[in-house]
Amino acid sequence: MEKIFFVGNNLINELLESSSSSSDDEEIGILLHPKVKCLRVKDFVDEVLNLYTDREFKRNFRVERESAQYLIAKYESSSSYVRRNYRGGRPQATPSTHVLLFLWFCSNKTTIREVSNLFNMSYSSVHNVLNNVMSFLLEISPDIIKLPESDTEKEIIAHDFAAICGFPNVLGCIAETYISTRAPKKTVRSTYINRHDTISVPMQGICDANLKFIDVFIGAPSKVHESRLLKLSFISKKLPKLCLPKYHLLGDSDYPIRNFLLIPYMDYGNLTEQEKMYNYKLSQTRMRIENAFGLLKCRFRQLMRLDFLEVETTTKFIMACCVLHNICIDKQDVIEGEEYCAEPASVREHFHSEVSDSVLTELGEMKRSQIKSLF
Repeated sequence: MEKIFFVGNNLINELLESSSSSSDDEEIGILLHPKVKCLRVKDFVDEVLNLYTDREFKRNFRVERESAQYLIAKYESSSSYVRRNYRGGRPQATPSTHVLLFLWFCSNKTTIREVSNLFNMSYSSVHNVLNNVMSFLLEISPDIIKLPESDTEKEIIAHDFAAICGFPNVLGCIAETYISTRAPKKTVRSTYINRHDTISVPMQGICDANLKFIDVFIGAPSKVHESRLLKLSFISKKLPKLCLPKYHLLGDSDYPIRNFLLIPYMDYGNLTEQEKMYNYKLSQTRMRIENAFGLLKCRFRQLMRLDFLEVETTTKFIMACCVLHNICIDKQDVIEGEEYCAEPASVREHFHSEVSDSVLTELGEMKRSQIKSLF
């Protein structure tokens, strides 16, 4: 030990004698400066979180305790949580700590540093926990976010939509929203600036009448128009077959009209009463997707602005929040005491980025006219 200390002192003395620049002084200062232990909160989970009442738990985590316990049980039995044999040092964090940390991060506008201090983990450990829980939620996502397959499932969804204001044979409502983020590294910043002049990632969602997402597509640059985003999404080729023989989605006028995708009549001041009533009922029904986006961002406040550097991490996190959103709806886990509202409608340019297929357009207009006549 004395020999090692002596060699260290000799090295420092040589550095002091051979260098006089400020950068060398900084390096010497690092060598001479004693290591300071990072102070963090101890036993935050056991002494604070586990002592919350159900009301306090819901207020801080934005989900019911029962929903969190369900996630913990599923996560513990998944391949994303790997148990390690204890070989000394700090014990491995429990599945409960992993899930609670992820929910705390999702539900509060916080930072990795704050979460690290609260849960007594290093930054790298917090990143690993977030990645593990995200992987778990993505692993179960095909069973949580899924399209209706049987005729019975389709009939149930259409019946729920018809109960809103009588619009028939609706299989889902489609729209796009923006998730504010920082410019991803190694990308051209301007491609992620949307029409509101902010950096974001677009999210295309399709929901049912209960605000559950049945399809989500994330990750395209913000410069992409809604109609183009639909063509890029994986569901675009499935929709014609999915909606046969009578079903359709509802979208706004940014989408091209199809027999499987209905949009409102353009109002140039000459709409008939039937066309106005059609637009009204379509708008009232289509508002469910705007409500779904509003509830998603209200519950998981981290979506106000994401600070991940990688596009892949950003898309995974948004998808994980959508999975949690659906689980909460299945558990009838609602946000009480707070009003969530639809996202504000923005002034949009009514144009299409590509020439639509004339046959599909004609079929869509025919179907729209038939439904209009019902009103």
